[in-house]
Amino acid sequence: MLLTALGFGTMSFGSNDITKASIDNQEGIEVVFGPTYTAPWLGVCCESPLTAVERDLANRGYPATTQYIIKSATSNTVTYTVN
Repeated sequence: MLLTALGFGTMSFGSNDITKASIDNQEGIEVVFGPTYTAPWLGVCCESPLTAVERDLANRGYPATTQYIIKSATSNTVTYTVN
């Protein structure tokens, strides 16, 4: 929207002013990832890798609402990282 407005000449901001304001308002971003686990998986047509991860999380004592990212899956294992 800003680019459209600048294209028509109806608004004018110096790009340095916008950048400085954006940087000044940032306190920092922290990205935290938890541990990475490898869970056994049967790899058969009837079982999803999600089922294997959720079963492994439950065995490790994590709550059912735990978020995770699957990194890889082979025919017998699923590797995932807890968020």
